[in-house]
Amino acid sequence: MSVISSVHMDKESLEESLKLVGYDNEELFAYLQQKALGNPLIEVKINKEFDERAVKEKTVVYKPDKDDPMDTASAMDQVSEEVPALDTFLLEQIYANMRDTPLRDLVLFLVAFINPEGYVTINLNEAAEQKGVEPIEMLDALTLLHQLDPPGVGARNLQECLMLQTERDEHAPEIAYYVLENFFTAFSDKNWQEIADEMAVDLADVKSVFEYVQSLDPTPGSAFGDDNLFLPRPDLYLQLLDGHLTVKYNEWASPFVVFQKEYYEEMLQHDDEDVQQFLAAKKTEGEQLRSALAFRKEMLLAAGELICSLQKGFFLEGRELEPLDVTRLAEDLAVPVTVMREEILEKMIETDRGTFLLRQLCGE
Repeated sequence: MSVISSVHMDKESLEESLKLVGYDNEELFAYLQQKALGNPLIEVKINKEFDERAVKEKTVVYKPDKDDPMDTASAMDQVSEEVPALDTFLLEQIYANMRDTPLRDLVLFLVAFINPEGYVTINLNEAAEQKGVEPIEMLDALTLLHQLDPPGVGARNLQECLMLQTERDEHAPEIAYYVLENFFTAFSDKNWQEIADEMAVDLADVKSVFEYVQSLDPTPGSAFGDDNLFLPRPDLYLQLLDGHLTVKYNEWASPFVVFQKEYYEEMLQHDDEDVQQFLAAKKTEGEQLRSALAFRKEMLLAAGELICSLQKGFFLEGRELEPLDVTRLAEDLAVPVTVMREEILEKMIETDRGTFLLRQLCGE
């Protein structure tokens, strides 16, 4: 029995599910996030297996403390530490510390525009226009983003980056923030006497600010690993277990939808009929999304199993690939030929004989 014929779906739901089949993980995540923006009953997460693998080993050169005579380690000594991707680190903080509100959605939107150095690269007015909100709302979201670690992340320029770090450092010189805010150009040009005269402070005080700023990080995001959340990876795995070919779905980094049960039950306490209708509609929408995701997984597994079963000779005996009829495959899976050829066959499968597009295993 085909995947589609075993699932009871109306035409609209079926078309929606087939659309998801063609998405890669990045496109799927973006699609689900867009859906979640209009549905307070669902939250999009990345499979936890990714959280464990999202870290990468990064070589860090150890620098001895020049002020500590007991620290004699060579500057060439190296240690390895696990460093998560910057966006992963930010998302973990957002989901752990911010309630599911429209403002949090704006913070999540801004995270997508943070470059590897940790700076926001989108103009706030443009961001507000894209999201259909007032600029002041986007500024509120940016303010929340600035409260995350590492200090300085989400800055729009170097001046703001240094000010954010100074603001959060209780050991910063007393005049440091004021100098950066009001005399940044003169400070950058080392016109310290001019600043001292304007502020009526000692020249040594201004120089101490300069020495302090040297300890700040102008690129707070650079200490983090590369973003490997959506690197191309196989959608399926083929394993030989007890002499049998077994196809498995790759859960790594795949997005999924979580039902916000507590919020739903809390809102159910309202007697307002409009609220009840809204909740019912959004609950149904969330269930349909989860069904569509399950359908996507089952469809890819079914396609992989069908193709690999027809190519047993290739995988078990090392023979040449057999040419497969794509139209016949589409009929067996009860999907349109265009979906089979343009979407399903473009998925990757990792095997002991290499990683292939399913299309390649059809002899194309």
